[in-house]
Amino acid sequence: IYRHAFTFFDPNDPACLEILMDPRTSIPELFAIVRQWVPQVQHKIDIIGNEIMKRGCHVNDRDGLTDMTLLHYSCKAGAHGVGRTQSNPVDAEQTLSLGGGLLRSRWTNMNALHYAAYFDVPELIRVLLKAAKPRVLNSTCSDFHYGTALHIAASNLCLGAVKCLLEHGANPTVRVKAPLKSTRQHSLWWTSHNTLRTV
Repeated sequence: IYRHAFTFFDPNDPACLEILMDPRTSIPELFAIVRQWVPQVQHKIDIIGNEIMKRGCHVNDRDGLTDMTLLHYSCKAGAHGVGRTQSNPVDAEQTLSLGGGLLRSRWTNMNALHYAAYFDVPELIRVLLKAAKPRVLNSTCSDFHYGTALHIAASNLCLGAVKCLLEHGANPTVRVKAPLKSTRQHSLWWTSHNTLRTV
């Protein structure tokens, strides 16, 4: 990865592509590429994911730095403006078909549905809920005051994700568990409340 003086990794560049396809490029190095939050990388998440799998990584193995799986990264790569919203549901379906689970990152405590809600990707939410057990829909996340995917989407004003989650039966009455005097708790509740009223 450090053999060339790039400010970021661009899989469209022949020299970068050569590194990406080189069998000597290790799984940790490939995960380091996936972590780069630039469109050039996020648009190629499927190709990079395939290279990671080719090197013997299991579909539910985790990035040693972020504790994220390929499914987590696929959800993150669906973000508007950076990722590929339209093709990422296909990537997620392929990952799920290989046995990918809606596991939690031990670093953020977020599962794949939480990431899809956070990055406002309703297309991915539909795919994930089709494969998930019913309890996943209202599963909570400690990093968001034990809010659900619906809380996460509403607190980030992700209207598409909010609508999609409500259409699939997300419970809008689940309460977050932050201390009452917490400023963040107050703003999270009001943002969620106002977003849900808009919907």
